[in-house]
Amino acid sequence: MRPVLIQIGDIAIPSYGIMLVVSFLFAIIYAKRAAKKADIPPVIIENLAFYLMLGVIIGGRILYVMFHWGQYEHDILGIIRIWEGGMMFFGGFIGGFLAGMIYLKKQKISVLQVADIVAPAMAIGVFFTRIGCFLNGCCFGTPSTLPWAIKFPAHCVAGASPVGDLTLHPTQIYTSLFGLALFFFLNNRLNKPHSRGEIFSFYLMFHGAFRFGINFIRYYEDSANIWINHVIALALIIVGAVIYIISSQKQN
Repeated sequence: MRPVLIQIGDIAIPSYGIMLVVSFLFAIIYAKRAAKKADIPPVIIENLAFYLMLGVIIGGRILYVMFHWGQYEHDILGIIRIWEGGMMFFGGFIGGFLAGMIYLKKQKISVLQVADIVAPAMAIGVFFTRIGCFLNGCCFGTPSTLPWAIKFPAHCVAGASPVGDLTLHPTQIYTSLFGLALFFFLNNRLNKPHSRGEIFSFYLMFHGAFRFGINFIRYYEDSANIWINHVIALALIIVGAVIYIISSQKQN
């Protein structure tokens, strides 16, 4: 693992921070190209990206801190050091969605139309971000004896955890590969005739289902963490199914 990807003298550039930036860049580039095909001005996507980034960072960090307060109760300033890792996907998703929805409503642009465009971009973002998690040693899995199970070094979050002496499921890699596969699927669907909201609904349903399943082999410090993730994952599946049904009925 390499929590610090680049070291220049006393300047340390963390792996998680770099991959977070890379994920945003790839997502923005993809979304701008897709928006152009849908006759949506690129500047809308550029502005949207700013609000999404704020929403994702703030929402993801808030939820992580809420459920990992023990890491920060004696280091309050550590809350703002997001480059060290420590984000919860669902918090970031909710924060980003709310921020994006408010912006698009003010611009009088269909939220679902843009959500369809952004859905594949979010999937590719998962791919890159979870690589950052792997390098950082966070968001790791439960003990496993499978051939590909990994023993994380002591200097990362996983290695310093109560299960750090055991080989663990590389759940970061599982999720990263899932994000890549989901990107190709959604991108393919986006380039075919579809009803408004359909692509976004697929993202919600598939990501929610995957996250619900992987939670069973993801390490959590306490039961509250896993239950809140289960609830949100199920909520994504339900919301996605509702959007899909409504969009299908409108198409017919």
